[in-house]
Amino acid sequence: MRCERVVYPAHCVATECPRLYAHEQDGVRWIGCIDKVYSAEVDLDRLLEQDARHHGFGALLAERAPRAECKAAIDRTFPQRDVGECTQPAFRTSFPEAPEGREPLRTRGG
Repeated sequence: MRCERVVYPAHCVATECPRLYAHEQDGVRWIGCIDKVYSAEVDLDRLLEQDARHHGFGALLAERAPRAECKAAIDRTFPQRDVGECTQPAFRTSFPEAPEGREPLRTRGG
């Protein structure tokens, strides 16, 4: 089973995370994580627009261990398959499951 750790940037906005930064470029407001828990910068207006819809904005790949205040999960590549361990070596060694101050990540789709 292939798995990825993911974080939800809409949660960062909703909770006014102090580690969130914003800047404007060419009339677009971009947000990102100072700690690079996720490396992408996201168009804030599009995030808010998508988050207002039924399924929300969604998750981004966690590049670093999520902080205690991050909303994070383990996303399975094929959730319809039998539940099993996350087998790829990079997943097991990338970063701790439960950084100090946060609960273990929950598995989505399994």
